[in-house]
Amino acid sequence: MNDAASQNVTGDPAIELASVHISHAEAPGVVVLRDVNWQIGFGEFWVVGGQPSSGKSTLLLTAAGLNRPVTGKLRIFGREMVGAHEKDTLAWRRRIGFVFEYSGQMFNRLTVAQNIALPLQYHGEMSDDDVVAKVDALLTMTELQEYASFVPGRLSLGVQQRVGLARALASPVELLFLDNPLSTLSLREARWWLDFLRRLYESRRAEGNPLAIVASVDDFRGWIDAAEHFAIVEGGRFGVVGGREQVAAATEPAVREFLATGF
Repeated sequence: MNDAASQNVTGDPAIELASVHISHAEAPGVVVLRDVNWQIGFGEFWVVGGQPSSGKSTLLLTAAGLNRPVTGKLRIFGREMVGAHEKDTLAWRRRIGFVFEYSGQMFNRLTVAQNIALPLQYHGEMSDDDVVAKVDALLTMTELQEYASFVPGRLSLGVQQRVGLARALASPVELLFLDNPLSTLSLREARWWLDFLRRLYESRRAEGNPLAIVASVDDFRGWIDAAEHFAIVEGGRFGVVGGREQVAAATEPAVREFLATGF
């Protein structure tokens, strides 16, 4: 593995972690990852592999600004997270989408459509008719139309997570974080996600409005043809593997174990 600090990034990164120590939000005194150096560029597609409880989810939460680092520098869109003004925090949260593992953290008293509408209503910049039209478009995009009037508790975890994806895309996001999106899915559902993300990534790039995607995963199956940058979390450390060619040529056991037969 190459040290993450040595990766070549053109222009200012969207997210930068420098010498960051990371702890769980629920256990701030317990450091799970040390000396993380990582830059996420605009329009990049990253996959971060790690075993269960390795800290990869906490890493994504921290990079997205949802978990404060113990030490080190975290810059989001060029601004230091520590000491940032509330207006800066609110501004970058509109530019970052996060899809949580398992249920997607839905509100069970609201329908699927109402959950997706929340970020649109929160900022108060759209009329009610425009909100309805946007929600309908997101439901169609993510193939969730038949579930619009359901409450999340009646849906499978996989469908709930897809609702979380639609909600994350409701705002004009420039970065999309996905916490282990394939972990609870059937083979067919996993293929849907991989195909959807590949099309979304390519279409945004073709439009000149690139979207950075960062996914944590249990292994690299299915992601080699979608993502462009790969890293792993192991033994409390984060390391960049490289691009597709570097992953395919890697000989380190820590990398090879993530290269099972693809979908």
